[in-house]
Amino acid sequence: MNANKIDYSEIIHEARRGLIYKREQLIEEVDNMGSLLQVMDDMESLMTDNERLKDEIEQLRQQLADEKRQRAELEMQLGEMSKLSAGVAKKASQDELTKALRTYINISKRKTLSKRSAVKMMIMELTSAVGLTLPDDVKAALDCLDDEQAEGSAVTVNVAAGGINVQQANTVGR
Repeated sequence: MNANKIDYSEIIHEARRGLIYKREQLIEEVDNMGSLLQVMDDMESLMTDNERLKDEIEQLRQQLADEKRQRAELEMQLGEMSKLSAGVAKKASQDELTKALRTYINISKRKTLSKRSAVKMMIMELTSAVGLTLPDDVKAALDCLDDEQAEGSAVTVNVAAGGINVQQANTVGR
């Protein structure tokens, strides 16, 4: 019986060791499964973040495309405004030049014939060089600038807002 008792004791001891080993393996496997579940949860979270970021990228791309389109429109408007302002500045400077030439032509009418001819050539070359088109009244005054005038004539020039009024009086008998 003693031999039987030892055998049972050893069998129980071996069975206990086997169960403890199996329990440790199962605990380790549960820990591994817990880690795998955590990894899967993290992956799901990353996939959700990835989808959210993809949507955000698409929105940002759309916003960038809209801003590029707006920028192109604004650059086009800026170009048009630059052209317009350059045209206005050119027109303003041409108007000032035309006004100055009108005044100079009127003043030059009192000069000698040779000086009037030189003034006429100079003004024609100047307007040609800068590409300025003179108004009809200034052209007419310039065309008749080098015409001969009777000696002793006094020329009165009145420049008004509506144009030029030229009066000529014969002062020979005075």
